[in-house]
Amino acid sequence: MSLSLFSLCSFPTHADLWSPLDDEYSDEELSRRGFAGSVEVGLNNSTGNTETTSYRSRIEVDHFMIGWRNNYAFESDFKKDDESTSQERYKFTLKTQREWNDLEYTFGLADYENDRFNGLRDLITVSAGYGWRAWQADIAYLDLEAGPGYRRNDVEKDQREFISRLAAKLEWQISDTATFAEVFSSEIGQENTITRSDTSLSASLIGQMLLKLSFSFVHQTNPINDDGLFDETLETLDTRTSLTLLYRF
Repeated sequence: MSLSLFSLCSFPTHADLWSPLDDEYSDEELSRRGFAGSVEVGLNNSTGNTETTSYRSRIEVDHFMIGWRNNYAFESDFKKDDESTSQERYKFTLKTQREWNDLEYTFGLADYENDRFNGLRDLITVSAGYGWRAWQADIAYLDLEAGPGYRRNDVEKDQREFISRLAAKLEWQISDTATFAEVFSSEIGQENTITRSDTSLSASLIGQMLLKLSFSFVHQTNPINDDGLFDETLETLDTRTSLTLLYRF
């Protein structure tokens, strides 16, 4: 016997981060709107020979001011099979962005992540840099970012290093009912390089109901074990695939 529930509730948002649809809003309109955000929740529960409970959640809020944008996000992933937890991850993100013109901006970014199963325990990352809209069309855009940063992993072991961060975001309105998005980042350090990718495809079903398929991965060149030591026997790649129903209003 199994029960599954996937849902997403979205408040009117600034086109889901740097969308070409942003152009329809003036600075005065964005300042008046103030806040926008979205909430995403996916749940799954199965009983019988195997009892499995899993969920994925994400909360995101944007704060708009003339020439500025602040983004706050929280996401979590959890999975438990019978009495054993096989996935547990929490991540908080704060980003502030100063837009200098239609194509260029500078940013400051702070992340906190705790993942029990891939060595990213109490991972704190801060970075700043330059962003550039490298390409924009009526139905698509590409943003690129680069800058220096600093990373501290596992407070008890106190592993620290300076990093260089590269990032990109592509969004493409394939048709009136389908959107493709890719978010990529790589934090390059001397001891460990952490690369992340999130690829998604969403399509309208009926009215405001959409179906979203996403695939994410985290790759580390030198993952650490529970003792805080780099371990060559550990897998360097962790992946996650999600299928959710989305409702927008």
